[in-house]
Amino acid sequence: MSVLNLLNILNKESIMAYNNQSRSSYDNKSNSKKDTKANPMVLLDTATRHLVTLEKEFTVAASWNPSLSFAKESVFAKNVINNNSYLTELAVQNPQSFGTAFLQLATSGLSLDPALKLAYLVPRMGRVFLDVSYIGLSRLATDEGLCQDIVVELVFTDDSFKSNGRRQSPEHSFDPFADKGPLLLTPEEEKAYTGERPRGVFRGVYVDYQMKDGRNLVYFLTRQELAAARSVSDSWKKTEKRAQSPWTTFPWQMVRKSAIKQTIHQIPGNRTRVATIIDYLNKDGGEGFRDTNATPLQSAQYEMSARQAAANHDVQPENSEQQPVSSGNVYEGQVVTPEPQQTQTDVQHKPASQASEEPQPPHAAQNSESTDGAQAMSDIPGVRVYAQRRIAKIIKRASIQMAFETSISVIKTEFEFNETEIAYGLRLIEESRRNILQAKLILGIENNDYSELDKFLGKLAVCEFKTKSLEFTQEIRAIADDLHALYEAAKETNNFTAFYSTLETVTFNPLRKYWDGIIASEKAA
Repeated sequence: MSVLNLLNILNKESIMAYNNQSRSSYDNKSNSKKDTKANPMVLLDTATRHLVTLEKEFTVAASWNPSLSFAKESVFAKNVINNNSYLTELAVQNPQSFGTAFLQLATSGLSLDPALKLAYLVPRMGRVFLDVSYIGLSRLATDEGLCQDIVVELVFTDDSFKSNGRRQSPEHSFDPFADKGPLLLTPEEEKAYTGERPRGVFRGVYVDYQMKDGRNLVYFLTRQELAAARSVSDSWKKTEKRAQSPWTTFPWQMVRKSAIKQTIHQIPGNRTRVATIIDYLNKDGGEGFRDTNATPLQSAQYEMSARQAAANHDVQPENSEQQPVSSGNVYEGQVVTPEPQQTQTDVQHKPASQASEEPQPPHAAQNSESTDGAQAMSDIPGVRVYAQRRIAKIIKRASIQMAFETSISVIKTEFEFNETEIAYGLRLIEESRRNILQAKLILGIENNDYSELDKFLGKLAVCEFKTKSLEFTQEIRAIADDLHALYEAAKETNNFTAFYSTLETVTFNPLRKYWDGIIASEKAA
């Protein structure tokens, strides 16, 4: 569809005379805010023209989803801004936020169709914002294959409720038409409210995920946990703007949304689109701890380049400047307290300075079933070129951070549809940490100082490899100490029988080579 045809569709409600003044308004050169406010038709036309300029980027970002149409979504967006003069002003005054919101729609795969109630363009904190409802988050989770269905329910004291644990749906009955009353999460709010409560006091919320294999995973959140999530929301912390916070205007929807955001990361599987939208809601929407290290626009731009790379059967550039970087302070709706002196390096959240070294995999590469045969294969049977490069970067990071167990989980998640690539990645991780262990052990033997080895073992996460490594290195160190003692005694007595006898029993070749070298040096001297 040409730009001209699209403009005709978007402007079919009214024929606008486009003059030099409106063009200069679009270019942000000469018109003042007073002039644009005095002419709402110019504002609307300016916003419409900016929307049209996003067609190419939107199409690239939404190329993975044929059902998502720019023509249809742009009409929905035009109707929204046409019915909200304040939103129209924001779209003109802050076109970047307008573009970001619209491109987030493309990367998420959701629709602005008001009948679906998945996502909305709304004014928030002086910007245009794509607000995703809890229904939209549920749709993202099911579309990405994380689960088959999601039920999010509020629990009050007058409900009939019985928990059946985490693996079975609770028994819950209540009057769905009863008024829930206001959202009261703190003792102070409870004390100040004296009105009626048809369903009683709000207790909490649960999310019941029905998995594809028929199992149920149920997570419960208390009022205290919801209050903690609300307290870190930028829109709630600013008391002077609290009346406009979504926690005030749509409290129960925010409870449901927060429940999904705080539990979805516990569901196994690839959640790239869900995580991107949650990150956008938390940061740009003020629904969680705000992080200035990365912007949603960067996420959208990186997403678009990833989609384009997948369409070209290529891989992302290794030094992409558009890659979004997370500080680790927000993890899908949960607030993580940073530790200034962290001793455990095998953690899931890497520092921002190291995160930027590694590009995120494109979605098409992660969902290898949907792109089978679309990407070039490496010289390793069953392993794509992209996967080979990505695994190499994961292992490089693991070797630096000693985050081997985390890297194993990353490989199993990212390549869950390709058992060959998983086996290849796990084999390389095993080889990498074994090589590091052996190098540290040999260094300790040669210098008779095992401090570097102890440091390496101390950084490893608790796992089977660490347990076996401790047993193995202790055994080798004991043999090495015995050989040192026997060798010193042999030099004094000039009787090397016991020393050679013990050396013959050594099965660790580097230890034997070390002593063979010492003996050869002694004989040469």
